[in-house]
Amino acid sequence: MARILIVEDDADLRVVVGRALTRAGHSVVEAEDGAKALDDLGAEDYDLVFTDLEMPGRTGLEVIRASKESRPEMPVIATSGKGRPVAVALDLARRCGADAVIAKPFKLSMMVALTDRVLAGERPDEAEAIEDVDDGDVMVIMPPNLLGAKLDASDP
Repeated sequence: MARILIVEDDADLRVVVGRALTRAGHSVVEAEDGAKALDDLGAEDYDLVFTDLEMPGRTGLEVIRASKESRPEMPVIATSGKGRPVAVALDLARRCGADAVIAKPFKLSMMVALTDRVLAGERPDEAEAIEDVDDGDVMVIMPPNLLGAKLDASDP
């Protein structure tokens, strides 16, 4: 059982994600925004942080950076579904230290599976960028600096 901090400003999604992870056997603490998460990170010990990127006040990128500064070995999963183009936002999260990313909307089963994989120490290699699922869902696990690698590959 892992202790997971869920940082999500959408109350309904935060509760649903929390329930899914609790049912999967994890202990969950919820934070409604980045500022609360930063306070919690300073006061509590977590095994994983699951954070939205676009939130009022302190952003998910700030949560990722603070998590990695205080405990570099603690995995962080970032999620986004609005704001900048999602692929760009998720690549930025990865470059800020997120160990894995998942685009909204996502199936809860996919999110739980990703969480379990990351908690088990699984990290993508350069060849593993996107894992397609038969029902059309996409779970994204991005290698470091995917955007930079794509830009380098497109140079003549």
